[in-house]
Amino acid sequence: MSKKSKYLDIKTLDELSAAIHSNHARIESKSESVQTGLTRVQAFYTPRNLALSGVQKFALDHHLYTIGINAVRSLRRLLEK
Repeated sequence: MSKKSKYLDIKTLDELSAAIHSNHARIESKSESVQTGLTRVQAFYTPRNLALSGVQKFALDHHLYTIGINAVRSLRRLLEK
């Protein structure tokens, strides 16, 4: 089943101009939305954030946080003696 085009009702030059103007406005609003999304993505995926995310994932996968906490506890016990 084919989708009916919403432009089949255009009969006059004024209706055509209105449809063109409407399309330009719709495209412009989508353009702004895409630009905003791109700006957010560029701000989030900086080299610093990518590296930090990689280090955090590596540390979690290899239990480095637990090892570090245990090392600090051990050092603290040694220094308290």
